[in-house]
Amino acid sequence: MKIYIIRHAESDNNRNWFFHRDDTNRSNDPAISDLGKKQAVCLTAFLQDHLEEFDFSRIYISPFLRTLQTADAFHHLYDVPKVVWTPIHENGGCIDNDMETGVWTGASGMGRSEILAKFPQFEVSNEIDESGWWNRPVPEPRSERGNRAHQVITKLTRKFEKTNEHIALVSHGGFHHNIINALIGVNSPNDSYRYWFEAQNTGITCFVYGNERGNGFNPDEWRIDYVNRHEWLPKELQRN
Repeated sequence: MKIYIIRHAESDNNRNWFFHRDDTNRSNDPAISDLGKKQAVCLTAFLQDHLEEFDFSRIYISPFLRTLQTADAFHHLYDVPKVVWTPIHENGGCIDNDMETGVWTGASGMGRSEILAKFPQFEVSNEIDESGWWNRPVPEPRSERGNRAHQVITKLTRKFEKTNEHIALVSHGGFHHNIINALIGVNSPNDSYRYWFEAQNTGITCFVYGNERGNGFNPDEWRIDYVNRHEWLPKELQRN
C-alpha cells in the first residue's frame, strides 16, 4: 500500500496570511486563490505526464472547499473511487474567528447536498449529512489532532494493508504534519509542534506500507519515500 498526501493549492486565507500575517478577512471555508488555481493547473499537468508513477487507485478528499477544488482540477485523470472523507480535514475543523473578541467558534461546513451540487463527480462519505460536515460549536482541541491522524492510519492500514492500493489523500498542511508525526513520533504527545513538517501548496508526500509490489520490506513496516515534493511548481508559484 502507498499513501500520497497532497496538500491543497493556495487558498485565499493562505494568501492573506502571506501578505498581512493576520486573520483579517478570514473565511471559515476559503476558495483557492488565483495563484492557487495556477498551482492546481501545474499539478494536474505533472500528474498527467507521470500517470505511471502516480497511479492512484482511490482518492480521499477533505470536505473543505480548497481541497475539493484542488482535487477537481485533476480528478478526470483517474477513473477510480473519489470520496469526500471528514477525518482528513485541517487542524481545528471549520472555524470562525471573532476579530473583536478573538474567540474562535465552530462553523457548520458544507452539508452533503451542497458538496454534491458543487462537485457531483465525488462521492460523499456517510458521516456527512445536511447539517454540515463539522457542525461543532467549538474548534477541534489540539489533543484530538494527533489522535485523528493515528485513526486515519489505522483505518487505512486495516482496510488496505494486504493490497497494492495507491491512495491519495487531498488534505492540508496541518494534517500532513500530524500524520508524519503519527508515523515517526519525533514530537512528544505533549509537544506535537516542536518540529514542523513543511508542505508547499500542492506538495506531495509519499508513504509505503509493507511488502508493496515486492519491494522486499517487512509486512508491517512503514517507509517514507519522500516529503514535500513539488518540482511542478515554478519559483513564482511557490509561496508559504
